Amino acid sequence: MERLSFDTQGLRWSGAWVCAWLLAASLAAASALSAAEEMAGTVARVLSGDTLIVSDGKGELEIRLADIGAPQGSEYYTPASRMLLSNMVSGKTVRVVLTGRDGSNRAFGRVFVGPLNVNLALVQRAAAWMCIEYATNTDYLPYENDAIRFRRGLWLYTTQFDARNRCRAHPPALRPVGEG
Repeated sequence: MERLSFDTQGLRWSGAWVCAWLLAASLAAASALSAAEEMAGTVARVLSGDTLIVSDGKGELEIRLADIGAPQGSEYYTPASRMLLSNMVSGKTVRVVLTGRDGSNRAFGRVFVGPLNVNLALVQRAAAWMCIEYATNTDYLPYENDAIRFRRGLWLYTTQFDARNRCRAHPPALRPVGEG
């Protein structure tokens, strides 16, 4: 009876290359995450429920809150959303973890006042929705689902369909996740 055999040396060699490649890729990703660009400054003014101006002493930068959207213009809950954001950040020192840039005077990011994640707080308080097509972090989704379920805040007169359409019209990122 003849036995089938195969080259285990070649298999080990290719396995070593795969392991080395995966290790290099994970190290590159870890260094990119640890080198996330941050800035600190004082909030000069709030433009809307999801956009603010931060002054860092060298100049002003418009910050669009990443992963979320808020009502704009004459939409339901616009004044409340803007007022909540203003009460949380106006005149305070904030730390912004930048997730993208759109020119030299506009950026996208997550805003923190001390330990408070402002982006998350707006979603938790039903003053903003999560833009799932653009989100790089889906941790806000359970809070949004809870607000929708109990029809709190903006969800009293806003549908999920309307929120998703508004996200596409006023994106909180340069491009959707997964798009080149």
